Amino acid sequence: FVFGIFKNGEKTEPIGIGMYPTWNGKGKASPQTYRTPVGEASFANIAAIEGAKYGYVIDEDKKGYVLAVAIPRTAIPSLKTPFSSKLRTLVNFSSNFGGHNKFWWANSDASANKETYDEPSEAKLYPGSWAPVQFKGIEKGITIRKWLICGPFGGPGAEKLTWDPNGNMPGTDKNWKEATIEFCESRKYPPDEQKIDVKDIFKGEMIKGYWNDPGEVRWHAADVSELDTRVILGGGGQVWYGAAWIYSPSVTELEFEFQGHPMTPIRWTLNGVNIETGKYADVPSGRDCCQAFSKTVSLKQGWNQVMLRTYCFGFSPSRAGLVIKGSPEKLWPLKLSAEPQQLK
Repeated sequence: FVFGIFKNGEKTEPIGIGMYPTWNGKGKASPQTYRTPVGEASFANIAAIEGAKYGYVIDEDKKGYVLAVAIPRTAIPSLKTPFSSKLRTLVNFSSNFGGHNKFWWANSDASANKETYDEPSEAKLYPGSWAPVQFKGIEKGITIRKWLICGPFGGPGAEKLTWDPNGNMPGTDKNWKEATIEFCESRKYPPDEQKIDVKDIFKGEMIKGYWNDPGEVRWHAADVSELDTRVILGGGGQVWYGAAWIYSPSVTELEFEFQGHPMTPIRWTLNGVNIETGKYADVPSGRDCCQAFSKTVSLKQGWNQVMLRTYCFGFSPSRAGLVIKGSPEKLWPLKLSAEPQQLK
């Protein structure tokens, strides 16, 4: 497959071409041979990828771009194995920068083509350079990888707390963990109203504590931590909020795997309604102290808002995540967003 972004009159358009050495798919083949004095390369079919979906952004300086493509399974007619996480094959990626420079993802046997300005050489396949790849399916669920988060929140009394509370508070016989729990559970902050506006700015005493004064707090996007399925939030005694939106084309029941962290109480809501969770169990995944609780929930038709409120009283920093599980037929139509959506 070859992709690029090209000028079409006054517009720019992404294009993807499938280049097939053999053709056993539907439709009439369009054979093509590339020739130069260097050599030639022949293909049984070369055609635009029917049904492909594109999304792209061109850099402001016009010197680069990001291109994302969804390729339908019908574009690989020779693929007999179901396209899932069980598929094992070899792939490579390469890019030619204006006929002057190129790179590869893999060059396993050093046979990858180095030419930058010869069509037959560049069109040929060099399978010796390819490397193994494993595709990740949705059999184990869909992880919400991008959240909108907001914090830290504290207020009067938070200056007596600490990042990782242990023992008694200095000069008292009060257990530091218990004091942290009492403080965070008793406080109420604007995000508790379940109304999210990315333009909101929170200032004043409610965002102050033992930590450096942030001046102001806003909602901002955050990705899950590397090699994890949870987003990192804050330290002991810091109240944080997270939100994400899930679109379902119809009313449907799915399993939510709520993921947490030791000594990290989390309140979950779906469309403003509290979700009661039981005891979290350790997840034997190798991730940093991941704990989880699963529950079946019902999504309404349209956009659904999932929100969390959390803090920790040990094992800092706090972490939280959500994995949506169900049959592929239910999961594929879902859409995820880290931007507020109209809940219709």
